[in-house]
Amino acid sequence: MTEVVGLGYLGLNATDLDAWRSYGTGVLGLQDVSADDQTVLLRADERGWRFAIHQGEVGEVAYVGWEVANSAQLDALGRRLAAAGVAVIHDPDCAAARGVEGLLRCTDSDGHRLEFFYGALVPKDPFVSPRGIRFVTGDLGLGHVFFFVTDLAQAKRFYLDVLGFRLSDTIEFTGRKVHFLHVNPRHHSLAFVENDKYAPALGHFMLEVTDIDDVGRTLDEVDARGVPLTETLGRHTNDLAISFFMKNPSGSEVEYGYDGRLVDDATWRVSNYDSTSLWGHHRD
Repeated sequence: MTEVVGLGYLGLNATDLDAWRSYGTGVLGLQDVSADDQTVLLRADERGWRFAIHQGEVGEVAYVGWEVANSAQLDALGRRLAAAGVAVIHDPDCAAARGVEGLLRCTDSDGHRLEFFYGALVPKDPFVSPRGIRFVTGDLGLGHVFFFVTDLAQAKRFYLDVLGFRLSDTIEFTGRKVHFLHVNPRHHSLAFVENDKYAPALGHFMLEVTDIDDVGRTLDEVDARGVPLTETLGRHTNDLAISFFMKNPSGSEVEYGYDGRLVDDATWRVSNYDSTSLWGHHRD
């Protein structure tokens, strides 16, 4: 079992912060809580922020924040990583910058910066979506991230064997196998596939909403604003989410969806699927 309880936050780089501010609020329905013009901070729920967009080269992931329950769990995770030969840095300055009580960081098998933390800020001011969107977060964490990895065996070793994430299922298609991992009842908080053409890179992150009509309204907004749609509306085979995919200003994609499946570890059985979707999700 892992000490990680959910995906906590995501840091991205972008060359045009104003484009991200407009996209994050007007398309995704996130709340802009930026304090200056150097970083765009976006809320999705009661947490102080969930996304931080920094000035930098498009396509790079700045960091992925994984949450643990408390300081004891953070220390236990640090010992686990160190025992596996992973270089771990306890970083109080970074913790202060992220607005959390404690934080340690390392890199995964592809060099992505991972930040493990506890004690996220919960401000008294309520989350107010400029589009009236409600996101599925709470105990399920913040959606999921999907990575293209350079070495599947190394990625599995790091996330499954060292960190203790749990395999939900796999999808095999076009000669590649996608692995879907969970840390709480959300079907997957992390997915990855080996792909030399793109790796290492963030393929997409996912936001889940509470109302199917918000998926439809957002799809209308995407069309009205001319945001590039990368996969049409569809329903996945494994997590059963109804979703579509679109480009974001950092060069990766956003999956925007509804009704994702939940995992009960007491009864769950791992399956291997031969298709990503029951219907839809067509690419141009």
